[in-house]
Amino acid sequence: MPRYAQPREFQLGDYWLSQRSGSPAWHRTWFDPKTRQTRRVSLGTADFAEAKQRLTDWFILAQTQQQQPLDDILLAEVFARFFDQHGQTLNSADDVRRILNDWLTFHGEATVQEATSQHAQEQFRAWLATKRNLSAATVRKTLLTGKAALNWAWKRGEIAQVPYIPLVKPPRPEPKGRPLEVEEVAQLFRAATEPHLTVFMAFMLGTAARTAAVLDLTLGQIDTQRDLITLNPAGRRQTLKFRPTVKLPSQLRRYCLARHNDGADASLVRFNGARVNSIKTSWRRLRRASGVTGNVQTYSFRHTMARWLRMRGVPAWEVAAQLGHKAPDYSTTEIYAPFDPAYLAKSVAAIDAFLSEVAAMLEAPDMSAVLLR
Repeated sequence: MPRYAQPREFQLGDYWLSQRSGSPAWHRTWFDPKTRQTRRVSLGTADFAEAKQRLTDWFILAQTQQQQPLDDILLAEVFARFFDQHGQTLNSADDVRRILNDWLTFHGEATVQEATSQHAQEQFRAWLATKRNLSAATVRKTLLTGKAALNWAWKRGEIAQVPYIPLVKPPRPEPKGRPLEVEEVAQLFRAATEPHLTVFMAFMLGTAARTAAVLDLTLGQIDTQRDLITLNPAGRRQTLKFRPTVKLPSQLRRYCLARHNDGADASLVRFNGARVNSIKTSWRRLRRASGVTGNVQTYSFRHTMARWLRMRGVPAWEVAAQLGHKAPDYSTTEIYAPFDPAYLAKSVAAIDAFLSEVAAMLEAPDMSAVLLR
């Protein structure tokens, strides 16, 4: 029998699986018409099923054609290339992988045209909600991720057009904690018997930051010479929950100076000398002891300060900068913005005024005195 007419275990297009004599390893094999020789590349496995999958994955990624009609290309091909060449580089790579798998679990070997038809999308949305028990927000995220993959393929010229993916209406998020009145904040401080809780609450108010950002703070991130707090630790990559550099309120400056000898690596919020990773248990006890009722969470401090800043006439763009709602571009201007004497001046003045009112209710000259006593 001629050499190239021999039966092959598995073949895709011009490529097939083969093994060298005496070796269990499987190879991707093809005939090179230029050299008129059979060429092989090891797939790195001796398992036949795994070799089939690796050849299939390689074939899908390698056989990219341009401007393919939607009814000529499989959804699985588009998603495989998207994840291999872009999705896996994202911070959310694990989520992207899971979401694309949901698309392919439902649509199987459908073409892009079949998977994005109105009827198929209606069924897919229903399946996500009922069979996968996903919330409306997660269903929307799933649809947006698939849409992003298809847009990516279109921008690269792989598909001739972008299919329409109808999205579900974004749900209104539940508040993470209601805003507090000044007296309620004072109640929480009066009820706090653990020093790490008072420090945590004071800096939640003093920075208007998210809970994790305050718990991550080290003394080295607080510059008492320039009165700046860098909420994003060195080496941490910024995410959508942007951590800005904010001004150190004067109400908290004396406390920070008193902690100077602890060293730059010392955690700001600590219990028995160790960093506090979670405040949940202590917070539940404090909330019960304080008598403050309603949906009061640690996030309430952030909402409280956001409302207070607007009540005190702080411009919307400055409030956004304080809260980290808008991540600045990494231009030279923005890098040095925190060193401008006017940077967040109105915001920090309003924060100091709030902390001063709380300190007065606690019969202390300032918040530093509350933390140090």
